[in-house]
Amino acid sequence: MAGQVAFADSATDIVDALVMKGVLTEEEGRLITKGHTSKTAVTPVVKEKDGAFTLESANGNNSISLTGRMHLDYRQNNLDVYSTDFNDRDSATAADNIELRRARLGVKGKFAKDFNYEIVGNLPGTATVDVAFVDYAKYPAAKLRLGRFKQPFNLEELTSSNNIDFMERSYVNQLAPAKKNGAMLFGEPTTGLTYALSAYSMNDTEQDSKNDKMNFAGRTTLNFGELSGNKTMVAHIGLAGFANEYNVTPQTSSGSGGSITNASILAFRTPGRGLSNIFAGQISGAGSGAAGQSFNSNSTSQVKSSVVGLEGAFAVNNFKVQGEYAHGKFEGTGGSPTQGVQGEKLDMNVNVFYGELMYLATGEKYADAYKGGAFGSIKPINNFDLDNNKWGAWEFGLRAEKFVVDDMKWDANGQSTSITRIRGTTSCTQGTGGSSDNGAGFRTGADINGCRSSATTYTAGIKWILNPNAMVKLNYSRTNFGYEWEHFDLDDAKKMNREDLMMVRTQFAF
Repeated sequence: MAGQVAFADSATDIVDALVMKGVLTEEEGRLITKGHTSKTAVTPVVKEKDGAFTLESANGNNSISLTGRMHLDYRQNNLDVYSTDFNDRDSATAADNIELRRARLGVKGKFAKDFNYEIVGNLPGTATVDVAFVDYAKYPAAKLRLGRFKQPFNLEELTSSNNIDFMERSYVNQLAPAKKNGAMLFGEPTTGLTYALSAYSMNDTEQDSKNDKMNFAGRTTLNFGELSGNKTMVAHIGLAGFANEYNVTPQTSSGSGGSITNASILAFRTPGRGLSNIFAGQISGAGSGAAGQSFNSNSTSQVKSSVVGLEGAFAVNNFKVQGEYAHGKFEGTGGSPTQGVQGEKLDMNVNVFYGELMYLATGEKYADAYKGGAFGSIKPINNFDLDNNKWGAWEFGLRAEKFVVDDMKWDANGQSTSITRIRGTTSCTQGTGGSSDNGAGFRTGADINGCRSSATTYTAGIKWILNPNAMVKLNYSRTNFGYEWEHFDLDDAKKMNREDLMMVRTQFAF
C-alpha cells in the first residue's frame, strides 16, 4: 500500500511539472492523474506558471492566485506649436506627461470546484473596484456571471489591457459599455464558438427612478481555425451590440462668458490618450428658465444609445490582420427642474472603424494566444536573457482608424433658451466663441442641425516582450482632424488640424 501511495504521488508530481512547463494543459493533466491521486494527500499545492503563483487545495476544488499589473507611460505631443500659452484647464490632456496609466492588484481562483471568482482593485489615488465577479462554471456551454465585469462588446475590450496590440484601444472601444454591474450568461458550446448575453446597469447607483433602466449587451464569435482543428490559424468573426437607457447628472462650468450646465452623451478622445473632447455632444441640464446649477441640482438628463458592431481577425502563424466596425445612434434629452417638462433634445449617428496589421518578427504564433473569442498574451519562444544572447519576442504593427458623427439634430422641445452644444472638430464649429460659453470651438441650438464631425488616426507600434511578465511598447500616432478647430483652452485664435503623439510604456504584470 505504501508503494502504491508513493507511486501515485510521484506520478502527480511529474504531471504537475509538465503542466507548469506548458507541455500539458491543466485539463490533460487532470485526465492523466485521474484515479492515481493519493487519497491521503491533504497538503495544499503551490503551482507556478508564467510568473504567477497559485495555491490550490489537494483535491483541486479550491484555489487562489495573486494578480497585478503596472503600466507606466510617457507621452509627448506637438501641441505647443499652436500657442505659447495652451492653458489646458480641463484635464491637462494637451500636456507632455508621465502617467501611471494602471496599477492594479487582485485575486482570482475557484471554490467548491464549480465556482470561479476574480476581484481586482485600482491602486492610484482613491482605491476603486475594477472588477469583482463570481462565475458558476460547472458547464462550459452555459456559465453564469454575477458582479462587476466587462460587458460583451468589442474584441479590443475583451482583450486584456496587458495584451492589446497597441498602447491604447481604438475609437471603436470608446463606444463600449466597458465594466459595469450586472449578470451575464455565457459559454463555449463547442471549441471555436462563443456567446454572451448580459443585463447591466450603466450607473453604479440609480440617479433617476423613472429613466435609469436595465441595459443589455450581447456578442457571439466563431473561429473557423479552431472549428477545423487548424492550430496555426485564427479566422475569427464576431457580431455584438448593446442598447442603453440611463441618466447623467449635468455639471456646471464657469468662465468669462458665464456659466453653463450640461453633460456629454457622446465624446471622443484621440486614441493615444492625447486631446480629450476632440468631439463632444453635450445635452443641457435644465429646462425653460433655468440657467444655473441652483435650478438644476436635482435634475438629470436622459441618454439613449444603441450600437451594433462587427469584428474580424485573421492570423496565420506570425501574421495577423484585425478590424472592427460599429454603427450607433445616440439621443439625449435635457433635464428640467419642472416636473413633467422635458428639456432640449439632441440626436446623432456615429460610425467608427479600425483596421490593423501585426507581425511577430521572432516567429511566435497568434493562434497560440487565442482562446474563448479573444486574444491572450504572447509568450516568447525565448525569454529575454542578456547573458545567453536571447531577446524575447518582437512585434510590429500598423493601425488606421476613424470616427464620423453626422445627422445631428437639435430640438428646443419648447424651451426658451439653448444650453445644449457640440464642440471640437466639426463642420459648423469654426471657433467664433460667444457669450453663451467660456471659450471658442462650439455651436449651440439650431446651429447644430446638419453638423458633422470626424477624425482619422494612424498609429505605428513596436512591442518588445521580454517574458510573459514584462513588456515595453513604443507607439507613434498622428490624428488628422476632419475640420480645423480652435481648442477651447487656447488663449489665441490659432486653429488645429492635427495632433502628433510619441508614446512609451513599460509594463509589468503577473
